[in-house]
Amino acid sequence: MQYEEYLIYLRKSRSDASLEAMGVDVLERHEQILLDLAKRMNLSIGGIYREVVSGESISARPEMQKLLSEVESGRWEGVLVMEVERLARGDTVDQGIVQRAFQYSGTKIITPTKTYNPNNEFDEEYFEFGLFMSRREYKTIRRRMRAGVTAAVKEGKWPFNQAPYGWQRVKLERGRGWVLAPDPDEAPVVKLIFRLYTGPDRIGITHICRYLDNRGIKPRNGDTWLECSVMGILRNIVNDQRVGIGRRKVVKQVQNGSVSKVRPHSDYDFTAPGLQPRLIDHDVFLEAQEYLARNSHKLPESYGIKNPLAGILVCSCCGKKMQRRPASRDGSSGRCPYDVLMCNTRGCPTIGSTLELVERELIQALSDWVAGYQLDPTLEVENKVPEKEQLLSSAVSNHDLLLKQNGNLYDLLEQGVYTTEIFLERSHELQKRIKESEEHIEILKKDLKYEKEKIANIENFIPSCKELLSCYWDLSVQDRNKALKMLLESVEYTKTKRNRKGDKDNPTFTLNLKPRIPRI
Repeated sequence: MQYEEYLIYLRKSRSDASLEAMGVDVLERHEQILLDLAKRMNLSIGGIYREVVSGESISARPEMQKLLSEVESGRWEGVLVMEVERLARGDTVDQGIVQRAFQYSGTKIITPTKTYNPNNEFDEEYFEFGLFMSRREYKTIRRRMRAGVTAAVKEGKWPFNQAPYGWQRVKLERGRGWVLAPDPDEAPVVKLIFRLYTGPDRIGITHICRYLDNRGIKPRNGDTWLECSVMGILRNIVNDQRVGIGRRKVVKQVQNGSVSKVRPHSDYDFTAPGLQPRLIDHDVFLEAQEYLARNSHKLPESYGIKNPLAGILVCSCCGKKMQRRPASRDGSSGRCPYDVLMCNTRGCPTIGSTLELVERELIQALSDWVAGYQLDPTLEVENKVPEKEQLLSSAVSNHDLLLKQNGNLYDLLEQGVYTTEIFLERSHELQKRIKESEEHIEILKKDLKYEKEKIANIENFIPSCKELLSCYWDLSVQDRNKALKMLLESVEYTKTKRNRKGDKDNPTFTLNLKPRIPRI
């Protein structure tokens, strides 16, 4: 039963920035305009979607995704929007998706100036032209913004919203734009990091993190220093009195048929002398870059998976994933000649163990678990599927009753019992209850699906475990990792006392397996 007829879609535009600066709530103003339009046209409003996030593509706009899904199913008679350009300003693919959704479902688009009927040939062409012009306008705006950022960098200004660690943004007294100025609290820390990393008594990045943490020096975000944060400070050309652009630019990639955005590390498109004062001596900065270049790591793509327990083994003390420390290649002193699993959280009391030993004990524990499961033929897992189905049936019946009440609202409006104002007020209240009912039904559906999958998983789990255990040691490291992740949610590792010297093969740790089915 179709219980909602028209939807209001609200979304901000860059042209609204001037109104926002004056303290005007643009979405609230647009909502009132479209509600007045619905009142004049005697339309029944079933919902209002407010897009509070800014995104170029449909994938970045959750309310738009919801709207398109409902339009495609024919739920709405029409959609009220301030301008057709606010529906899609992305690439031609996104515009085509929007156009087809409205055209195939016959959903109207109503604006304060024009009503677009997708079944009308002239309206269809007008709609296509509007989307095309919005795309051209969007590209023009993006091009001007990029040109402005580039020009600012060439002038030595800082055109970005957030200043890097050690600096703060300062408005130019004469002229437009922003420049960087040393932060009185953070700038001395930057100098300290460079002093510790260079010179004859230099120390490594991990030791620098510990040095700062032990002295109560905290990063801008978080409580402890990370190696990547220190390396970012050492590499930042701002500390060398330069500014640049393009170091971490957004790159679009197509993965599994969908577009994703990544920010890979790359060289700057160009750099220029900055207007900020020099914080680090140029020779010291170059020395730091030389040390960083010596310690460059392998790329993850070429390195591959070396730890079969990657992403599975969890420290029971801090909850972080256990990491593999590779064996020493040249037998140098101070490094183990075998791979070790350890917790990298500073201050965590967990003690590591050899990877080979932990893996062997985990497989043995899984074998014992399977054997114990098989030895109890009377074991039955509580089946909650009938109970979940009954709850879902009751929720659907209650939802149908709400839909019937919503239909009565339209009858009362047509009979003149309700004014438009009263109708909108009652419709909003009932719509809230309908949405809550829909959310409740979705939760119950997910619970029922999970319960059914759990029962099916129980039936297939033991055969899968037996098959894995029979050929586990013949698999590659990557295949072992995939197989274990299919069977185990996680494994908690506990060890707080060190083994005696020469007793590394003694498993003094405990493993708490969490299979993907309930424990017995």
